[in-house]
Amino acid sequence: MDFLKSTIASIAAKANSAFPYTLGEKIEFQNDTIWNLYHATRRSDSQACCVFEFDINTQRSRLPLARNAMKKLRTMRFPGIIKVLDTYESEQSILIATESVVPLDVVLQNRELMNGETIKWGLYQVANTVKFINVDASSIHGNIRQSSIFISDSGEWKLSGFELLTSTKEDEPVIYTFGGLVPDSRRFAAPEVNKGGWEILKKQPHHLVDSYLFGVLIFEIFNGRFSTADQLHSSTRKQIPAELFGAFKKLVQANPRQRASVKQLIDVGKEDSKVTPGGGFFRTDMIHLSENVDNLNVQNESERDAFVRDFNRVKSKFPPNYLRLKVLPQIVSCIEFGSGGPKLFLLMLDIAQNMEQEEFQTTVTPTIVKLYSSPDRTVRIALLENLPKYIEKVPNKIINDKIFPEVLTGFSDLAPAIREQTVKSVLIFVPKLSDRNINNDLLRSLARTQNDEQPGIRTNTTVCLGKIAHNLGPHTRSRVLTTAFTRSLKDPFVHARNAALMALAVTVDIFTPEDCCFKLLPAICPSLLDKEKIVRTQAHKTLEIYLGKVNSHAAAMPDAGSTQPLSSAPNSGAATPKPSDQTEGAETTSESSWGGWGAINGLAKRLVNDETGEPDHGVPLPRASSESSGSGHVKNGSGLLSPGSSVTRPSSSASSLGFGSSSAKFEPEEADDDDDFGWGDLDGDHSTTNGKAADKAADDEDDDWASFDTVKPARTITASKPAPAKAAPARTVAASTASTRVPASSKPSTLSSSARSATSTVKKTATGAKSHSIAAHKEQKKGSKFMDTGLDDPDDGWGDGW
Repeated sequence: MDFLKSTIASIAAKANSAFPYTLGEKIEFQNDTIWNLYHATRRSDSQACCVFEFDINTQRSRLPLARNAMKKLRTMRFPGIIKVLDTYESEQSILIATESVVPLDVVLQNRELMNGETIKWGLYQVANTVKFINVDASSIHGNIRQSSIFISDSGEWKLSGFELLTSTKEDEPVIYTFGGLVPDSRRFAAPEVNKGGWEILKKQPHHLVDSYLFGVLIFEIFNGRFSTADQLHSSTRKQIPAELFGAFKKLVQANPRQRASVKQLIDVGKEDSKVTPGGGFFRTDMIHLSENVDNLNVQNESERDAFVRDFNRVKSKFPPNYLRLKVLPQIVSCIEFGSGGPKLFLLMLDIAQNMEQEEFQTTVTPTIVKLYSSPDRTVRIALLENLPKYIEKVPNKIINDKIFPEVLTGFSDLAPAIREQTVKSVLIFVPKLSDRNINNDLLRSLARTQNDEQPGIRTNTTVCLGKIAHNLGPHTRSRVLTTAFTRSLKDPFVHARNAALMALAVTVDIFTPEDCCFKLLPAICPSLLDKEKIVRTQAHKTLEIYLGKVNSHAAAMPDAGSTQPLSSAPNSGAATPKPSDQTEGAETTSESSWGGWGAINGLAKRLVNDETGEPDHGVPLPRASSESSGSGHVKNGSGLLSPGSSVTRPSSSASSLGFGSSSAKFEPEEADDDDDFGWGDLDGDHSTTNGKAADKAADDEDDDWASFDTVKPARTITASKPAPAKAAPARTVAASTASTRVPASSKPSTLSSSARSATSTVKKTATGAKSHSIAAHKEQKKGSKFMDTGLDDPDDGWGDGW
């Protein structure tokens, strides 16, 4: 006995090894069939499927039916026939592996998933399959019932139950011999078969028995279990739709001669009900669109557009899996062969949006990559506008290696719409891009679009840079953003300037306090007087943010002046004049009332050696000659030039300050009382709203004020007030230039005369005379005037000058 068990086990194991499928859970459904149905998995790729099992030991008398079904399922192919993957026959069983399906009666138990239009759509599919068998294959199915209909994963209705399928050309038709072996054969058999046996089918058209069985199927689907033929001939239609009831009655006629064929049912169902009474029940959107799905590749553009428009209207009626497994592959095929367009692409994305990432990458991603290389601009815009719908499901490697190189071509496209949409898409691409793509290829492309001829593209580029600022490399972003934002501040388009100010406001944390103070604040300030109110308003907000950062940083800086009192001498060894050395006229109330100005005056005093009269920075002090003393150049007791003295710009000593030197003679200019030292013209010089291009030097980050290398010969400004009779040697204070680099439009060089309120006259200096002057510089650039400010006596209008 043990030997017998081991033999049977070894045979079963050998059978399993020959049949490469693993059976799973059994599916329970109606018992009027010879098959057991199991969920199964294909071992080679773990694909889900189903296996129909026929147990030979328990149903040996029906073995011819199982073998006929296995043979016909392998040889007959049609979209409405269940798809067979493999078959296997052993001494114990016959196994047929098919696509994954669910029995119709299991699905019908949940009526919420099967509305009236969906059932019509399914019946139409079965009717087309029966028509194919009857007309094209010249065969009789003979076993159409609810247990022979299955629903595939795509939601389509598939026909099986081929136990009695017989061709009229066969020598020994199975249906005539074994028709009575099918379970419940007499309950489902046509009236003429119940009366005259299966042999009577030879004397009538072969399709009539299938017409009757299709009518029984309609009754079962809408009204439930079919028991006797009397139910079919009742005048009460119950749940059968009214538009279908007339055709149903013709299918179940007891007299075969009056019975309609399934082909006639389809033809009447597709005709207009207004033309053919009782017709039109198969004229539904689902049926119409499902038929056109298979013809997408051969449709012209207008037909495809009509299909997409109608399909978007009724796609919610289709089973979700039908869209994913049936419609989507057809759309993908159409797009890959160049027949698609933006509308089909959008439909593809709508269907695929609920896909799992793995399935999306296998089905849709290759098509998206191919579309990015398409020359069709409408497709490119559709790809970029709908980027959020698929970007998260595409691997980063594919984005960086295959998609983004194609996206970069959009920055230089001839169509402005492509360039603008490409700039907008950057915000979505950036989180997926590598550092190399961001800091090299992307920044180079954005630099081009910031100079685009379209103002909207320039504005969007600035907005984009502001939003991706924190994604840029830490070593380059400060330099790149400073150049980009300051350039946009001079854009003639108002929204571009406003975008630059807003971008500066949100990226303040990126810049160092030094950059804020020396580079950005001078660039922001001209916008305070912009002719557009929105720019001025935003400029005030941005300025407050940057001033707040600079002030916070300044408050935390150590006080370098606290370790070196103002009275101490600098390293050069020059002594600070003592208070006792100064006259009463030099003691002013400004030093005592405001410590800030006192500090400035004290610094000025420290710069001159009281005993020698020489500057402490090493510049030799020119000695006064007899000619100069005779021309009214005198000083007061404090050592500063009196209002009646002559102020001369330095010439030979300027080279020691890095400004260059000039020995050329000059013609003195008459001072204009209304000139106000050029301050009045700054409004026009700094305005960026006049539509003109800014000075090129202001855009150059390496501009180091080259205009200061050469200084014009000095001019002498002589006050009209007579000089005191007794003159003292003059003292010279030379101001050093600031080395800080700031935009050229905001680099004033100031010089203030102590005799500003007096009427000045021009006098030529005597030959060989050396004047004692306060050094200052005036930038010689067209369109820019700056105020001259000098260090003077505390009483001489310091507060008024500022």
